[in-house]
Amino acid sequence: MQEIQEFNQQLVKQRRSSSILIGILLASGFIASVPMFSDSIKHEETLYCNVKSSCRPSKIKRGISFLVDRERRNQLFDNNINVVKILPPEDDKAVSYGLAASLFLLSAYGVSKALTDSQEKSIHSQFKLLKIKALETDIIEQNHIDIFQFSKQGQAEVAKQSIAREVQKAIQKEKSEGELQLDYFNGQLQGQLSLKGHQLQLSELDKETAKNNLETLETQRKIDKLNKPVQDAKTPTPNEELKNSLTEVLKGHEDGWLWTVIKAAKPLWIIGEQGTGKTNTSVAIALIRKYCLNIPVYRIADRHLNGANSKVWKLLEAQLKADNDSAIIETLQDTYERRLERIGQDLDDKQSEQFLLDEFTHLKDLDKETVQRFIKSTFSDTRKAKERFIGVTHLGTNEAFGEGTDAMRKAGSILIEKFSADGDKPLSRVVIKHGLVDADGNKLKDVEYTLPKWFEANKIYQHFNGKPINFDE
Repeated sequence: MQEIQEFNQQLVKQRRSSSILIGILLASGFIASVPMFSDSIKHEETLYCNVKSSCRPSKIKRGISFLVDRERRNQLFDNNINVVKILPPEDDKAVSYGLAASLFLLSAYGVSKALTDSQEKSIHSQFKLLKIKALETDIIEQNHIDIFQFSKQGQAEVAKQSIAREVQKAIQKEKSEGELQLDYFNGQLQGQLSLKGHQLQLSELDKETAKNNLETLETQRKIDKLNKPVQDAKTPTPNEELKNSLTEVLKGHEDGWLWTVIKAAKPLWIIGEQGTGKTNTSVAIALIRKYCLNIPVYRIADRHLNGANSKVWKLLEAQLKADNDSAIIETLQDTYERRLERIGQDLDDKQSEQFLLDEFTHLKDLDKETVQRFIKSTFSDTRKAKERFIGVTHLGTNEAFGEGTDAMRKAGSILIEKFSADGDKPLSRVVIKHGLVDADGNKLKDVEYTLPKWFEANKIYQHFNGKPINFDE
């Protein structure tokens, strides 16, 4: 209550001092605005009379000079008057007084508004504070009542137990020797009965537990039996047989170099002149990765995507495709950004994807900066981004890849060169320029191998789609 009275006194003091200030400002404003109500104070005036009159004082008229001058532009009016005298303004500072009056009145309004807002906020804050204190008081009182009730109940319970013990002692003292012995035997009997009852409960619980375990094992056995044809089959499914047969042939072909290339996470570049079958070989490798390693093809970029190689491209069933210069450059930029995003997601091998890029040779002429950024990312980011990249180009030199990339290419990619006999028919002969190592870890350079006769995109696709390859032919 005292806080409310002090707060009210504070508000009264504020209103009193503000009212005095507002009154002074209002009075000053009204006083300063008085000159604004008289034209003679503010403006220069002209005394004139009609030329036909005698210009006696009663015939003289008064008018604001700039208005009279405006009328005198009318020649008829000007010819019919005589200007008697020009009266200057009584106070040339009247306008300044008017401005000062406006400032005083606005200041009075501002002070009044500020006081109202300030006191409104103070009142709301005080109400909140009083409400919080009231709640605190209620909580304290409620806790005090609860503690008192709890203490009272505890005291009653202690007194009740104490009286019960005293009564029990008095009864024991009154019992005879035989009654005491009978109580002793009854106590032993009750103890044995309680022990047996406890043991029986444990036995029942053990029985229920064993029953539940038996039912669980029976259910699990039935589930295993149902899943056995799918999960525990001793013979592989037809699709697994096709994978295993192809994988075994690749592992046995010339020390398994081709299977090593297919499994490798390094970027793979296939170079060669026209007619060497570079695109067909890249699609064949991508199909084996798709079917045997479960790595889908996410993107294809080829300036001639809808040309002569369109049939083999369709075998990959890629999600995204680019078939013109602008789309390819946009794909390279998007792939670069996608790699960075995938690196940040910490993906596992099951989330790997493939990207095939054909006709890379002249892409740097379209957008050199984007291509260089893409190339450097290809040599450094594809493994972390879980991307299996296959690029096809005519050259494997700095002219195609850009200056300063030689060391990166040799350390971070596999380069395979293909050949043709007459510029049209591809040969099975290939040369591994770099990127592989032998059993002792030594880098292989310019090592010559051959591709199997059946290593073609269409045959590999048909192998998994109803027409298995006869590897013995």
